[in-house]
Amino acid sequence: MYALRAQNVRKIYESKKKKTEALKGVDLDVKEGEIFGILGPNGAGKTTFVKICSTLLGKTEGVIEILGMDIDKEEREIRKRIGYIGQDSERSTYARLTGRENLEYFSALYNVDKEKFLERLEKFKRTYENDEIFEKQVMKLSGGQKQAIVVMRGFLHDPDLVFADEISKGLDPIASKKIRNFVKDYAKQKGKTVIITSQIMSEIEELCDRVAIIDEGKFVAIDTPQDLVEDLDIEILEVRLRPGEIVTEDFVEELKSLKSVLNISNENGNYRLTISESTSSFQNVLDISKKHNLNPILSYRTGTLEDVFLKYCAKKIELSG
Repeated sequence: MYALRAQNVRKIYESKKKKTEALKGVDLDVKEGEIFGILGPNGAGKTTFVKICSTLLGKTEGVIEILGMDIDKEEREIRKRIGYIGQDSERSTYARLTGRENLEYFSALYNVDKEKFLERLEKFKRTYENDEIFEKQVMKLSGGQKQAIVVMRGFLHDPDLVFADEISKGLDPIASKKIRNFVKDYAKQKGKTVIITSQIMSEIEELCDRVAIIDEGKFVAIDTPQDLVEDLDIEILEVRLRPGEIVTEDFVEELKSLKSVLNISNENGNYRLTISESTSSFQNVLDISKKHNLNPILSYRTGTLEDVFLKYCAKKIELSG
């Protein structure tokens, strides 16, 4: 059975001045028990899609089934069985209540009985290993601590499907790791489904069974992270400049003109070339460098999920020296 099925989902935002098509007829199936990731640049449609599927935003067109229920006909029943973790932790918590009081309040709204609430609160405490966030007023917590409360709230009523929009936003690496471990345990031990949006490649690779990449309102690739990388069939040629070497715009333009170069990015003055053929590229870059009186250090590596992301979501980047 599918936890989510979406067909031809469109979303158009209209104002007096313009009309913006945020989703352009997207299709997506997510199986029960999957941890499913959605990757995409800012403005690609990730949050819009998640908010529509979690009943927080209306769609313009299309069909969506959540846990076998039609989102247009069974919205109230769907809301009882899903959790939502958003990015607006400042606005979605009660600042003068403690972390614990926030969770207790929302557990009452979800009709979670006292005994189960206390049991889940203890599990959250063991996960986060920091009682401070439960005892302090939320207004006195850091941004990351507030986000941790919002994350816990999304799982409070033991939902069958959780939508997590940028789940690690504001969390330090240690807290983020603990939350990821909690999510993995929740999905795998209980057979629940979690749909995560993120721009953190390592998070997607660690957590997700499958991932969809969205760009400009369309899903452009869907597969396991491993298969997406294997199918990429590219290599990365790193061009690291030596101290004192200065790159000119003509040098960059010549690199961009090579047929084997799919993408170029500039990282702190060093260049990363995504290439489709290594042997000729290596020699061509050497020849161009020599022509411009440069002697950079060249090195190869295989592709990563970040390179998959760049392939689908970035055009050839216009760079200058």
